[in-house]
Amino acid sequence: MALGAFMELSTAASEQDGISLACRLAPVVAGSRAMREIQPGFRLLIYLRGWQRFEIDGRRFDVSADGGPVALALSLTRPARLTQIAWSEDRMGKLMITAPSDWTSALDLKGAGHGDALSTFLTGHVSSHLWRLDDDSVRLAKLAAEPPAWVPREALQLYRRARAFDLICLTLSTLALRRAENALPRPAQSLLGERVRIFLLDHINEPLTIDAVAQAVGASVSVVQRCFKELYGMTVFDFVRRRRLDAARDALDNRGVSIACAAFIAGYSAPSSFATAFKKAYGVPPKLRHRQTMPFSEAAE
Repeated sequence: MALGAFMELSTAASEQDGISLACRLAPVVAGSRAMREIQPGFRLLIYLRGWQRFEIDGRRFDVSADGGPVALALSLTRPARLTQIAWSEDRMGKLMITAPSDWTSALDLKGAGHGDALSTFLTGHVSSHLWRLDDDSVRLAKLAAEPPAWVPREALQLYRRARAFDLICLTLSTLALRRAENALPRPAQSLLGERVRIFLLDHINEPLTIDAVAQAVGASVSVVQRCFKELYGMTVFDFVRRRRLDAARDALDNRGVSIACAAFIAGYSAPSSFATAFKKAYGVPPKLRHRQTMPFSEAAE
C-alpha cells in the first residue's frame, strides 16, 4: 500500500490482556467530515510526509513533516471535537495508532520507574507532545505501512500489530523523558543512554554535533549530556574520541597504516595532536606502537 494514502491502525482491547491491537490499514477519506466527535483515549500520529492543521476542543495543531518525519502523541480523557482545517492531501503519508481510554490501566507506570511523567501526560485532556522521529521509529512506521514481501498474507495483521506495539513502546520512552531534566528516573536514563550510545556507534565515522545527537534520540541537549555522563562517566564526545582512537590503534596494530593515516581515522587533522591524545589514552606514543607492529625487515631499515 502506498504511503501516500492516509492510513489508520486502530487498536481494540482483547479479552485476554485488554490492550492487544487489532490493526487495520485502509485508506481513510481525509476531510470527509470537517468536524466530528472523537472518543477518549491515546493517539499516536506519525507523519512520514506532508502536513496537517486541525483543532481538538479549540486547541490548534500545526504538524508538518516537510523537515523530516515527526510524531504527535495525544491523550484525551473525554470525548472531544475534532475540526479539520487543512492538509496536504496529495502527498500525505500518515499513520495513526489509537488505544481506548482504559488502555493505561494495564500499564505498570509506578513499577516502571517513570510513572509520574507518563501519568501526567496520559491523564491530561488534550495532552500532546510533538517530536522529530529517529531512524528506528521511521523504519518501524514504514514497515507497518508496507510490510516486507516475505511476510505471509495470513500474518500481515500480526506483523503490523507487532510494529504498532514497537512504536508505542518507543513513544512511551519518549514521553517518560519529558520529566524535569534534573529528575530523570534511572530506567529512563538507561534507555536514553543506550539510544545515544547506539547512535554514536552507528555514526562514529561521520561528523557529529551534540544538537544532531539530541535530535536523533528525541531529547534535549542538556538531558543527553547529563544522562550520558552519569551513565558512562564521560561526555558524549569523550566517548566518540575514545572510540575513534581505538579504531586508530587497531589500524596501527593490525593493518600497519602510517601514523598520518591513523590520525585521519581518529579524526585529527594534525598528527602531532593525534600523538598527544594517543599517548594520553594508551601511555605510549603512536610512533612506538607503530614500530612495535612493523615487520622485522622493515623496522630494521
